[in-house]
Amino acid sequence: MSVPCANTQTIVKGDALADDGNGLLAVATSATAVDIHYVAMQTVTTSASGQLVLCIETENVLFEADCYDDVAWLTAEQGTYCDLGSVSALDTSGSTYDLFYIVKGVGVTGTGTKVLGFFTRGILNS
Repeated sequence: MSVPCANTQTIVKGDALADDGNGLLAVATSATAVDIHYVAMQTVTTSASGQLVLCIETENVLFEADCYDDVAWLTAEQGTYCDLGSVSALDTSGSTYDLFYIVKGVGVTGTGTKVLGFFTRGILNS
């Protein structure tokens, strides 16, 4: 679906998007994101407030996500919650907001840098 985004957002396909507090979406950050409803499906720099950007809604979608700074996932991180490490990668070892539930790692523990899971959409923070 196409959703309205804030002005001057440099969005890369796969970026997590969060509410900017004004009813528009903006690129999520590890420090401010508490609820991820959309992931960008196109790369664009917005040039107007409310510009539509093609996104996928995160509800009921299993994602294969990158680990922040290509840090390998660990067996103990499977079945746990984590946060964003950047706009497009997870901090599998950190959890303040519990934004993403790691179902399982992809590849071999200690070397694989992708995980399967889903966004919690702020359920735990309400």
